[in-house]
Amino acid sequence: MSAINCAELAALVIDDHMIIRQVLEQNLRDMGFTQIETASNYQEAQGKMKSKRYDIVFVDWILPGKSGYSLMQEYRQEREYDEVAFVMVTTETDERHMIEALKAGATSYIMKPVTPNAFKDKVAKVLEWIVKKKQPRATAG
Repeated sequence: MSAINCAELAALVIDDHMIIRQVLEQNLRDMGFTQIETASNYQEAQGKMKSKRYDIVFVDWILPGKSGYSLMQEYRQEREYDEVAFVMVTTETDERHMIEALKAGATSYIMKPVTPNAFKDKVAKVLEWIVKKKQPRATAG
């Protein structure tokens, strides 16, 4: 799959639907992730992101109150989140939304309903992105 140990990565799943959070969490566990937290809205996600460093954040576009798209845009403005992978997981199937999300800094875009195979394929590509982002650190010196 990838030259990265998923158990070493911290993941945050942000979605207002409990079943979606559970499905994504189970898919991540099946891939070897052990450090998985969830949030059901923008405020809860913001609190978690202020207190912990995540390697990969799965965020629903539509959340109660402020959108997941807005959350991603805000964090992409801060340099300390340059190496954090943001994955939009959404029912927004319009190509315009996908382009907007990728321009705003999404590492990947997954459309609901999420199938385990498609999810794992997308996450494998995101893991490759994470490996590439971490490489310059290892070679510096």
